[in-house]
Amino acid sequence: MPLSMIQAYSVLNSANAKKTLLILYKLAVTVRKNLGNDVYQYNYTYIPPLAMTEGPPLLDTGYHLPLEELPHPKWIFLVLHKLAVIMVNKAIGNLLTEGKETLSFSVTDGPETDIDLLTEKAKALEELDQQIQSAESDQDLEQVALQLAALTREISDELAPVDSSSVSFDISADPESELEAQIREIDEQVAASESEDVSFSISSDTEDSEGVSDSLLAAFRDAIRSSGKLVDLDEQQATSGEVSFAVDSFAAAPSLEDYNQLFTRISLPKISSRFQEDEVFAYMQVAGPNPVMIEQVGEGDPFVAHLTQELPEGGYAKIIGTSDSLAAAVKEGRLYKADYSLLEGMENGTFPDQQKYTYAPLGLFAVPPQSASLRNLLPLAIQCQPGADCTGPVFTPLKGESWMVAKTILQMANVNYHQLVSHLAHTHLVVEPFVLATKRILPRTHRLRVLLDPHFEGTVLINYGAHKTLIAPGWDVDKLLASTIENDGQIAVKGAQKHLHNFNEVSFPKLLASRGVTNSAQLPEYPYRDDGLLIWNALHEWVSDYLRLCYTSDAQIVADADLQNWAKELVSHSGGRLENFGEDASGAIKTLDYLIDMVCSVIFTASAQHAAVNFAQNDLISYAPAFPLAVYSPAPTNPDESMDWMEWLPPLDKAENQVKVCYLLGSVYYTQLGGYSKKQFTDSKVKTALGKFQNRLKDIEKEITKKNSSRIMPYKFLLPSQIPQSINI
Repeated sequence: MPLSMIQAYSVLNSANAKKTLLILYKLAVTVRKNLGNDVYQYNYTYIPPLAMTEGPPLLDTGYHLPLEELPHPKWIFLVLHKLAVIMVNKAIGNLLTEGKETLSFSVTDGPETDIDLLTEKAKALEELDQQIQSAESDQDLEQVALQLAALTREISDELAPVDSSSVSFDISADPESELEAQIREIDEQVAASESEDVSFSISSDTEDSEGVSDSLLAAFRDAIRSSGKLVDLDEQQATSGEVSFAVDSFAAAPSLEDYNQLFTRISLPKISSRFQEDEVFAYMQVAGPNPVMIEQVGEGDPFVAHLTQELPEGGYAKIIGTSDSLAAAVKEGRLYKADYSLLEGMENGTFPDQQKYTYAPLGLFAVPPQSASLRNLLPLAIQCQPGADCTGPVFTPLKGESWMVAKTILQMANVNYHQLVSHLAHTHLVVEPFVLATKRILPRTHRLRVLLDPHFEGTVLINYGAHKTLIAPGWDVDKLLASTIENDGQIAVKGAQKHLHNFNEVSFPKLLASRGVTNSAQLPEYPYRDDGLLIWNALHEWVSDYLRLCYTSDAQIVADADLQNWAKELVSHSGGRLENFGEDASGAIKTLDYLIDMVCSVIFTASAQHAAVNFAQNDLISYAPAFPLAVYSPAPTNPDESMDWMEWLPPLDKAENQVKVCYLLGSVYYTQLGGYSKKQFTDSKVKTALGKFQNRLKDIEKEITKKNSSRIMPYKFLLPSQIPQSINI
């Protein structure tokens, strides 16, 4: 990659970083002033033809959000904190790049200023996360903001070039820097539209609060400005020709160590040391970021028929490592496939500067027979381009170098499917119509809304933010994923419609059953299934206990006009546009049992299911060699050809951006399943039922922790302590 292209890419990243900081500041201002509205309207131009709330803009900021959707200051600070860690991770990474043609940083204070001192300050920065989480007042949060500002300012000062001719990074000395000027414009706009403050507080119990103080907003402004100093430093590097990575590293394929060095203050994922193992590769299908793909293979499958012809005699037993046959595995229900055909026909992307390739591969996996000592899922074969009747080239573990390339291509498809379908479509977009219908139809005091509201917190905000930035043309999804942003949107819509148009069949237990993966004798090791069922059963009991206190008969369900209007809104073409919802063609809810199952499914999707697919982004997908978001060479067609699999991996600049995005999206934990506000429920019987649910979650935490001690790798994404109440990131 030419140096000028690297510079342009780095400046583009800096520009987006500034935009993100300004977005957070605009949100803080709107929270401070409570400048919102109470309008929830469907906007089908959002991602056609899905729903998105729309209303009057806030201070001409581009935000069209009802007042109720404005975020808590704590959430804003958690996101800002993660952004600061990302910027420090990159800055310190520059210092650790030795013997390469990179920017030479100064030691401004003599021998006391070194990497150890910077690391110490960076560690202090990371520890602020817990202080933000435990903050109970505006004053607590204000102190954290001041610490954040001080630490980022000190770090940027240490990293600033010595050359006196360099651009100043002292914000106070340069009040008209780009970021500062934009902050000033926002403040002037606020002053021009000054209105009386309304209650808003860091506490979840907002009714009796006194509002966010001006001093808290000032502290937040200071933290934004100091974070901007790191962005300015990064931008100056790019424009002066001094870049983060060695120039030579772009001329040839980088090494795994180069990818590892992208992680300094962001922890290097543990998958980095094991992702090349076949057992771990297969384990990612049952405990990875997208653990919803494998389905049982029956007799007559065309891939199996083709593989039977391709494998040499005894080849299957050699791969599985025990006396077994392909026919026996099919007959006993021990053969599974991962089919990414939904991605077929997607256009290869080129944004921002390189040719990318996308494929719709097919993977085959098997479980050894019951006589085997170890019965973990193992990879058997991959078709990068299955073709008609699955007659394309077959790659197996017997093929050496080409096998690693095939695994890389399958993982590329796996994480593209994850980001667009399993994550965005099947959680964010599936929950959104329920948010709008609930806010528009159910009175605030309706007992179903009282239960649902905490599980909808932040969802409209984060969906709208993603629409405006993350999945917008020119932003990170466009840069990193394999196809074009237009194709990505189309796939997301198809994925969402698959669930929204078949809602009665997409509950967690039904989806497991439809894929034929419920039998633990056939598929013994499936952490996502096993831990998920623990959460589902506990949640189902809590929802049942709650709703049975609200309704004592099916007749009361039918007679609840608000509930029935809510259901009508969900299926209406001018509303949620759900299909196969309710207990008849009109979408009516007639029984308590149906209401319990349906509400449990909505809450599970908003909490546990989203946690399972979201937080793996930081721990797993952030490591590009294991989970490339695009491949950069065409798929091989000859399994016997000699090849270097690293040629298919993303360049280091793309891998660095992948670290940033996945860390931010997968590390912000706000709220916890079962952690309702003390004022949420006043009925003593409800409190008793809630206490039972919370105790069950504690038991599940212990049970999963014990299981993790004997698993190939710990699966922590469905630990109750790691599951937020709602989709808020």
